[in-house]
Amino acid sequence: MYPGYEGVDVVPGPSVRYVQDLTKIPWSFDESSVEDILMHNVLEHLPDTVKVLEELHRILAPGGTVLIKVPYYNSYGAATDPTHVRFFSEDTMNYFTPDGATEHSGFNYYTKARFSIRSRALHMRSPLLARAPVSVQLFFGHHFATISDITWVLQAIK
Repeated sequence: MYPGYEGVDVVPGPSVRYVQDLTKIPWSFDESSVEDILMHNVLEHLPDTVKVLEELHRILAPGGTVLIKVPYYNSYGAATDPTHVRFFSEDTMNYFTPDGATEHSGFNYYTKARFSIRSRALHMRSPLLARAPVSVQLFFGHHFATISDITWVLQAIK
């Protein structure tokens, strides 16, 4: 459990405040009712990334943030867990940005959910590569599977 946050899970547990099946949309949270959301290793288990991002956008307050951490698309963790149904690269969240914000925002027409990307972090398996420029990290990540996870902080634009 993270201090200051309330747990959400599909099954009851000691740190679960809300029992919620995140595959069933809409979620039971009111529109614009949540300031900050943490999604650590959740999004890759949900079948419809677009619908989930739309739902996150719906429940976030204007300017609210969501921190999303997922396994990198070609990492060992992404490929071996049989419960993973989606894979993510460094550009995945670019499709939810406002027109002209990223090279992929031109393909945002399938949803009205818009976020600004406050940060994006690649988590490298090698401490040495973690100090390298991002272009080097991505080269090794794509060709040698050296990126384990990726984290974004997105801010809802409403």
